[in-house]
Amino acid sequence: MLYTFAILLAPAPDKVPLGITGKPIQYLQCDRLIAAIEADVDIEALKLLPEQSLMQAIVQHDRLICELFNDRTLLPLRFGTAFVSIGALETYLKEEGDRLLASLERLDGYAEFLITGSAIAPKAEAAANLKGKDYLLAKRSQYLQQEQWRSQLQEEVLDYRQMITASLNPDLYKPEFQHVETQGSEDVRVYALLPRSQVEDLQKILRSWEKQHSHWQISWSAALPPYHFLN
Repeated sequence: MLYTFAILLAPAPDKVPLGITGKPIQYLQCDRLIAAIEADVDIEALKLLPEQSLMQAIVQHDRLICELFNDRTLLPLRFGTAFVSIGALETYLKEEGDRLLASLERLDGYAEFLITGSAIAPKAEAAANLKGKDYLLAKRSQYLQQEQWRSQLQEEVLDYRQMITASLNPDLYKPEFQHVETQGSEDVRVYALLPRSQVEDLQKILRSWEKQHSHWQISWSAALPPYHFLN
């Protein structure tokens, strides 16, 4: 099987990193597209690896994609993507060529960032020492305060995203966002597709927002391949 890591624009990169089995990867060109591949990978054996070995293979898959992404735009493929032969891979590249080229053009110069926000909730007044009607009123007040707090956080998350968008030239850049549901947690996780060249300036602008909203603790990941923004 031809294990396939990513799709890139020709010409092939100069880098030849090691694949998940420790062998140097190869590049297969089909017209304007390049596939980063590793030959003779037993996919069924890969699925049967012990958990620790499987996690190591997944980490190596992601590490290789990130290494190639440091130098150029690419379309990352999911762990375990493989083709039965060179002919099958070439057929895929030809049949999907227009779509793949359009995605590479759309993503050129962009990277994915995971923005994580954690809000420090205000302390609630204790109701344990109250009884009867006073206790019920206090619990109701706490509930309403919590609902108001959640509503405020949702508005602030939207405001943060809008500030990112407003800080970019709309004629040049088209940011995209994906909100991640975090059940049982007040943390907010948002994937943002942003122009790499503008991120440092963006973060400087956003610091003023963060100072005005000191109950938020916000962190950004390093630039990542656009896993969540593939068509």
